[in-house]
Amino acid sequence: METETTPWRGYTLRRARSEELPALPDIENLAAQQFLQSVHPFAAGLPAQTLEQLQEYQRHGGVWVAATEQGSLAAFVLCKEVDGAMFIGEIDVHPAHARQGLGRALFEMVKRQALERGHPAVLLTTFRDVPWNAPNYERWGFRIMRDEEPGPGLRTIREQETRAGLPAASRVCMVLPLDATPGS
Repeated sequence: METETTPWRGYTLRRARSEELPALPDIENLAAQQFLQSVHPFAAGLPAQTLEQLQEYQRHGGVWVAATEQGSLAAFVLCKEVDGAMFIGEIDVHPAHARQGLGRALFEMVKRQALERGHPAVLLTTFRDVPWNAPNYERWGFRIMRDEEPGPGLRTIREQETRAGLPAASRVCMVLPLDATPGS
């Protein structure tokens, strides 16, 4: 899987190269501007992932990008192992490439990677009350976890989010159980 690339509707889905990591915070900041039209407009001004954080995700094989035919980056997803499952830390699509299914396509790459690594589930944290957050992930098959379900790693992530100023009452942990055996 290390060299896997997947053509998808004129884009190439693949692992990020080290030299591409500095471009990802710009995509994250641009994508975050949609929060200005949400119940959480402050989220548009939250700090983007640092280069150190991106490098940490990359060390764990969890930075995937969607590149245009010209080679520019249109979207990315960050993931890592948390509590024995695959955790999605971020999915962002550049506004110029939005509403084409790139986020979903990158999610499917992560899901495939999780299955290949034998993870039982995909996890994420998100806003419950933003249409392109929890309601969208529910359409993708995720469900909101009960308060007692998150393991220690996911609880730590939620605590970090709260310390960073995200309103705890609006945040949820979500899980997508995986079944490595199709049809069962």
